[in-house]
Amino acid sequence: MRICAEIEMLPVIHGKELFAREVRRLCSGQRFDCVAVDIPPAFQDDLSAAVDGLPLISALIAHEGHGVYGDDECRYYIPVDPCDAMIEGVRQARQRRIPFYCVGAPELENLEPLPPLPDEYSVKKLGADAYAALCGAVIGTAPEGCIEHGQSKHIAAKLRRLRSQYKNILAIIPLKLFKTVISFLDSEEISDADLGIDTGYGYTVQTRYINPDHLFFALGELPFITAKTQMERQDPFAEPVELLDAVKELFTETRDNYFDDKEQAVQLSPVRIQTALTYLRNLTVMSGELTPSLIDIVEAAKGVGGNAYALRILKNAHYYPFLPIESGDTLVNIGIKRMSLIDDVYPGAGREVYRAVNLFRDKMIYWRRIDLKPDPSVMQKKKYRYSWDPYGMCSHTPEDTRIERFNSHARGKAMRVVTEHLARTEKFSSSVKDGIDIRETLRNWHTGSIYVKELPPAVTKLDTVIIIFDESHDGRYQQRTTWYAEHEEESTLSFYATGTFEDLIGPGIARCTYGGVAMLFPPRNVPDIFRVAEEMGVTGCAEQLVTGSLVFSREKNVAYIAAKAPSVRLRAQAGRFKKHLVWIPLSTFSNETLSRLRRFHVLNGKNVRSWAAHFIGDEL
Repeated sequence: MRICAEIEMLPVIHGKELFAREVRRLCSGQRFDCVAVDIPPAFQDDLSAAVDGLPLISALIAHEGHGVYGDDECRYYIPVDPCDAMIEGVRQARQRRIPFYCVGAPELENLEPLPPLPDEYSVKKLGADAYAALCGAVIGTAPEGCIEHGQSKHIAAKLRRLRSQYKNILAIIPLKLFKTVISFLDSEEISDADLGIDTGYGYTVQTRYINPDHLFFALGELPFITAKTQMERQDPFAEPVELLDAVKELFTETRDNYFDDKEQAVQLSPVRIQTALTYLRNLTVMSGELTPSLIDIVEAAKGVGGNAYALRILKNAHYYPFLPIESGDTLVNIGIKRMSLIDDVYPGAGREVYRAVNLFRDKMIYWRRIDLKPDPSVMQKKKYRYSWDPYGMCSHTPEDTRIERFNSHARGKAMRVVTEHLARTEKFSSSVKDGIDIRETLRNWHTGSIYVKELPPAVTKLDTVIIIFDESHDGRYQQRTTWYAEHEEESTLSFYATGTFEDLIGPGIARCTYGGVAMLFPPRNVPDIFRVAEEMGVTGCAEQLVTGSLVFSREKNVAYIAAKAPSVRLRAQAGRFKKHLVWIPLSTFSNETLSRLRRFHVLNGKNVRSWAAHFIGDEL
């Protein structure tokens, strides 16, 4: 906003890309003589080199005095955040060969955080001026005697002096101070004498690269989003980074690039990603914001992808690709109100921890707890394997319920296929019977006749459902067995799947993947159908499963769910046992349903069920 003929003022919130983008827009649309930023003058000499070093992110750390450090001494630091509007202002000044001035108060102090304000994403729709006016009505002017009042007075005195030297000044002022600064700018309460407070405070400033693992605590945006903005700057043809689209990219890139097992990535289908984004939107709205926080992002990822996906989202959100080639001794570790670095005065003293104040922190940041269980390490998996009891195995009860529901649905679907296959079609005379046969009516459209269909009574029964997920990689499926029903509502389950010890995720808990499964209902005891089929000379996991199921099925029709129709050999095998394979294409079921159905867990005894949900409950 133009507050006078010489000064264009931009009120900003620290660390937000939308305000940094507004600085770029102003500098591209106007020619300024200088840039004034609310940064303490102690950092003036070191700021140029730090900004020129971007996209490597460093911190300017100031402490009072020149000698011995006190144990309770506080450090004040400025992160050279490329998404911060003031850093962007200095960057634009350096690129356009114009001077910049640090007009902040010389005394380093910890200011109060901003009160609750409308989400800064509103700037995209309202514009920076309208947003500043809206927030200014909430913040108001600083009362006399507070720190903000004194700092605003000093900034106004500095701007008044610059106004006498330059004709067009870009002043970047924090949102919490801009109304007070404007009230002082032409006030008779201040004079050049107020600038005398520049002297009398001696600070030693040092520049350190920030530990890449700790960038989240120093930056205003997620390191992932900050990296996207820097990649945009390096590509002159790149589209501007849309913050909400960057969050979507966080979900999709993590799925595509951060899973060692590609099948895990496939399970996170676009439908599940969209579900996570919808859940994230609801969490964000419940928080009263328009842009999601990292906690909400991780919660949404955990809700649809489990712990493994949520942990990878968390790591990817913290990743910043522009890394300094420096040893750990030259980095500063930053946390919430703490920092640690090697003592320059006494190098042998080791790494010291100090109280720290981020001068670019406008909003309160605090710890929150989220329950995530990391994947077990190699040593933990070895421990789980050595403690496994080979004589105690059972299923996970929620998965039993899920597969029985699917079994019931598949049997009903197969019976409808058989019934429709036996339907008779005839010309309409006096009754539509079981409905108009649309296909036959259209085929004879030129005759003007209407055809109806008549379905026979549902006398057929079906007790076996076979599902073939994979028939081409027999070597992968080492587990070939039959599980018997624990009660009358369960089926007798025969399957071939990945080995029990290939993926141990907890004590007595193994994650496996079906290659094929056959369900016999009502349940009854049958021998090992794979051994029976092998004795008959049948080879291949899928063919053995189908043949064994045909042997012990009591009904003529057997549901066969697979990607391809049963081969001639399987049909001949079924005819030998006077059975009929009712083919249902695997594609008639959603990928989401199939991926959830195909993954199951083997528990090392019924007692494991008491804690199994703690490890696998969110994967169902």
